[in-house]
Amino acid sequence: MLCDKYLLLILLVTSGINCTCKFFTQSITGAKDLSIFRTNIPLLNKFLEHFASCFTKKQFAMFLLVVYAMFKDYKRNSLEAMAQAVHTDYQKFQYFFSESKWDLPALKQKRMDIIQKQRTTALTKDSILTIDDTGCPKPYAKNTEAAKWQYCGPLKRPETCNVVVGAAFVSKTKHFPLDVIPYLPADEFGEGKNDPKFKDKIQIAMDMFDAASNVFDFSAIAFDTWYASQRFLEHIHAKKKHFFSEIKSNRNISMYHPEKQKYCIIKPDELVTLIKKHYADKTKYVTLKSADGSEVSYKTYTFDAKLNGCNVPLKFVVILGKWNKEDDKKYHVLITNQLDASVKTVITNYLLRWGIEHCFKELKDTFYFDHYQVRHIDKIERYWNICLISWTFVYWIKQNAYLDKIMETKPSTFNEFKKAINSLLEFSSTNALSKNEKLSQEYFKIKSARFKKKIAA
Repeated sequence: MLCDKYLLLILLVTSGINCTCKFFTQSITGAKDLSIFRTNIPLLNKFLEHFASCFTKKQFAMFLLVVYAMFKDYKRNSLEAMAQAVHTDYQKFQYFFSESKWDLPALKQKRMDIIQKQRTTALTKDSILTIDDTGCPKPYAKNTEAAKWQYCGPLKRPETCNVVVGAAFVSKTKHFPLDVIPYLPADEFGEGKNDPKFKDKIQIAMDMFDAASNVFDFSAIAFDTWYASQRFLEHIHAKKKHFFSEIKSNRNISMYHPEKQKYCIIKPDELVTLIKKHYADKTKYVTLKSADGSEVSYKTYTFDAKLNGCNVPLKFVVILGKWNKEDDKKYHVLITNQLDASVKTVITNYLLRWGIEHCFKELKDTFYFDHYQVRHIDKIERYWNICLISWTFVYWIKQNAYLDKIMETKPSTFNEFKKAINSLLEFSSTNALSKNEKLSQEYFKIKSARFKKKIAA
């Protein structure tokens, strides 16, 4: 005799009621056979199987559930909400994050192995390494480790937040995160900045650059004004890599002064004034294509010089104007140690750094990168890496067009891919729905008969 949950399912399906998988899972108490435990999505299983060697069997089973949970939607994300979404015990879920032993370096390496294995996902010869940091605001998290009152990039003001330094590879056609490292403020250490364990954001960036240089063949590195320090510039130049960056308005430039007729130290504001007054005839317009295909022209002036106190020979490219209407700066001073680079190359490579901003935005908007309810920094880092794995799965299927033959409507954004994958998870976890054409086609938008046959098997 069929159990009550299956009787209810049959009544709902055969009556043609337009209900959803969410209704099923919430209405049938303890319905393990209809839960995420019975998912059978070869595409997802194939991807996650790469990480099996990083865990014990019990850990790997929980790892699968954690990744499944990342594709759910939450009003307020927490470990408890994620555990409920995949119908598992919260205590086991929490133990997986808090107490169980992880091989985090192995997990990171496996993720990059997956990306590098296929031409469609791997970095190309023109890929640029980009480094930047982002903040995860935690205004009410008094006990969250490393959440301090400090500058928060997304808010553009100081706030209590965790800060993470990230590295990503970016080209004209691809962008994907390489790694994320938490920044621990100096007051987290006994001797503050003098503590040998303390690393400022520049040192973290240098470590990430060195690690990437030892493994990957990339053409250059790009970063914003904050990382254009003497220490970082000289370190990159000594490694014989090219960099593309911008300098702040308070930096000192050592250059020939046309009025004083000698080499002087000047600020960028004075530099722009001198260019307009003495070198207007030497300025040139450079035209680039924007993301939407339209053309944008920038008025530029270029020269060779050095930053005061820095031994690296530099090419300066001054943009006499704003990047766009939303830009709050009236000019930009770009620098590179690739002295033979064209002005167009300097601008193009520097602007590629926005690729890491896209990575941060996708991680936050799609996978709740900044919405975590764990307090200790090592648990937070575990959560961040689960986010990276979930992001990588979307990138993997997106670049290989794996859903084109499965879904009726082709997803394009990361959030659309997340929703599509969640539909597959829900559809698979309620395999009885594979026999109901109305629900599979109208609600889940699945057209592939082959896929539905695999799920039903």
